[in-house]
Formats: sequence, structure tokens, C-alpha cells
Amino acid sequence: MNCKTCGYPVIEQMHSCPNCGTVIANNDIELITCPSCGAEVDAREDYCPECGEPLYDDVGQTDKAPIVTEEVIPICTLRPLTLEGERRAATKTYQDEGDGVSLSRDNTMPTDISIDEELQAHLFFYEGQWFIEEGCEDRRSTFVHAGKGIKLAPGDIIRLGDREFEFNIKAK
Repeated sequence: MNCKTCGYPVIEQMHSCPNCGTVIANNDIELITCPSCGAEVDAREDYCPECGEPLYDDVGQTDKAPIVTEEVIPICTLRPLTLEGERRAATKTYQDEGDGVSLSRDNTMPTDISIDEELQAHLFFYEGQWFIEEGCEDRRSTFVHAGKGIKLAPGDIIRLGDREFEFNIKAK
């Protein structure tokens, strides 16, 4: 489908158009206003996709202590998805040592010229979760549209230039 304001191609899972910012209206989705930044957000979300703040006071709170089987450590991997006719590229491992991980051509796929040499995106580890935020303002080769940070989950796909990477985390 296309954005009703600017015609940019969007998918229904997107909260807003990455080109103009218009909220994507879906009749099946109830929208609420984020108490932190004022963005219109799908009411089924626990965290605002624009600012990363909790949408509800009780997010993350439970009556029982959680059963922890694995401790998440600030190490993640990006596995380049193989293009047709291409040999499988090695999975790269990254660790957040307090200042996050900056993604560019040099530390992802040095031979892929569709990825700009400048900072494309920034991964960071915060309170046991990995997040991604935009690293470039002109968005010439990277599509993140994450604002100040969006939570990542294992198996999420990150696109830099013409290359897609599968995100995963390491556990202890």
C-alpha cells in the first residue's frame, strides 16, 4: 500500500510513513498518544517506537519474579542475508562496551558499495535490551526510521544499502 499523504510505499505493520511521518491509519488498530513524546502509537505496543519510552505505567512489571534462564549480555550478531548467486558471508559479532555499536560499510560489508561509508545506524544495549537508532540524516542508503531507538528482537532484519542483515543476540 502507499502513504495517503505522499504516496511513498509502506507496509501495514509500519506506524508511520518513513518519508513524511504521516500516521498509517488501519481501521483494526487503536491509536494512542505517547505520554513522553506525543507520537500516535498502536495501542498494542508496550513501548513507543519513536522515543522508546514505556506507553503504560505497568510495562515490565509483574506480580511474580520472572524466571531467568539466560542472561542477556551486550553482544549481538548481524548475519548478511545471501543474495542469489552469492556465497554465504560470515556473521559478524558486535559488543556494546558502553557507547553502542556504530554501523557503516567498514564494519558490516566492506565490499558492498550500496552501503555508505559514513555512519548508517547505531545499535545500543540498554537495561537488558538491544535498540537501533538512525545514524544518518539524509537516509540515502539506510532505512531504519527508528528515531531515538526501537527495540530489536532476535530475527529482526536490518537493511543497510541494498544489503539485509539478520539481527540476533548472544546469551550467557
